[in-house]
Amino acid sequence: MAAQNDITLNGAPYGLAEPCSVSRLLELLNMNGAPVVVEHNGSALLPQDFPAVTVAPGDRVEIVSIVAGG
Repeated sequence: MAAQNDITLNGAPYGLAEPCSVSRLLELLNMNGAPVVVEHNGSALLPQDFPAVTVAPGDRVEIVSIVAGG
């Protein structure tokens, strides 16, 4: 059972102490500056929107790392 402050991060519960921006969430996950694609409650976000979008308890966030390869 998910705790009251949990978000769903990549399909699993993740405890969030308080609402924060997507940018802050990426910092907490040590992914700040990494090339990622973020979906917030079913909507894909542009990187310039990360500071303005707030993640709050009950939200669903998907983060996919972009990896170059050949």
